[in-house]
Amino acid sequence: MNLNALRLFVAVVQEGSLSKTSEKLDVPVATISRQISGLEKSLNIQLFDRFKSGVKPTMAGQRLYEQVYAGMDNLVNAGQVLFAEQGRLKGLLRISAPPGCTPVLDWIAEFQTQFPQVQIHCTMTDRVLDMTADGIDVAFRMGGLHGDNFIAKKVLSVGAKWVAHPDLLAKSGTPHTLAELAALPVAGWARNGGNMLKVMVGKQAHFVPYVFACNESSALEYMAVAGKAVCQLADYSANRMMAQHGLVEVLADVDFPRYDVSMIYAAHRYPSSIVRAFVEFVGQQIEAV
Repeated sequence: MNLNALRLFVAVVQEGSLSKTSEKLDVPVATISRQISGLEKSLNIQLFDRFKSGVKPTMAGQRLYEQVYAGMDNLVNAGQVLFAEQGRLKGLLRISAPPGCTPVLDWIAEFQTQFPQVQIHCTMTDRVLDMTADGIDVAFRMGGLHGDNFIAKKVLSVGAKWVAHPDLLAKSGTPHTLAELAALPVAGWARNGGNMLKVMVGKQAHFVPYVFACNESSALEYMAVAGKAVCQLADYSANRMMAQHGLVEVLADVDFPRYDVSMIYAAHRYPSSIVRAFVEFVGQQIEAV
């Protein structure tokens, strides 16, 4: 098979559009279309369903993508290794992390101080991304992990804090128990579905009704600063909001659990020099604490 056609095929799957792929790779749309058509003809299968808004891989196209993506990624990584200057890394590192996760941002900043020619694209989201489909090299994730295709290393322990604007507490009162908290407007992290927040105290689950729930912590930070609700935030986010916006912690004496944050990267291939350097760098930072 034509390796260049496969490279373009992988890029089109990831971008979902020939025009976006053209812009990203600086390759004419006509060339991409011709290469994809040639690939489909050589395989005698249709790889994409075409729509006005873009393209989507067929079932056969998705299977081909899953088979060739890792191999194409290895070729890119090999190029980074072969052409990197001795003692200096150069290339792109793709990271995902929870929004506002300052420890990870600190590591990124320090890593780029040591390796200034490494470009980093960081996707900050609470959503769990598909590392292969979304082109993520290293992910930082909280909570339970599963799967045999990735290596996961614990790097952080994160607690939860409830914070509120002083104006809201002056108006509604300061809660000292979960029962009192439930009487106030409450906001917290949640996926779709359900009208209650699950709040762990020790190993016991409690359920608190909410006025606002979201799967993006930045939205919860806004609600807290705007004085709309008492909000549950990760401790690093809560500490930042208290320092910058004068929020107040409530229920500070309640035994809320802590959660592990793991650094995850692919196990099915030998990591690129950049991924390997970043993983080793984060490990050194943890040991130094």
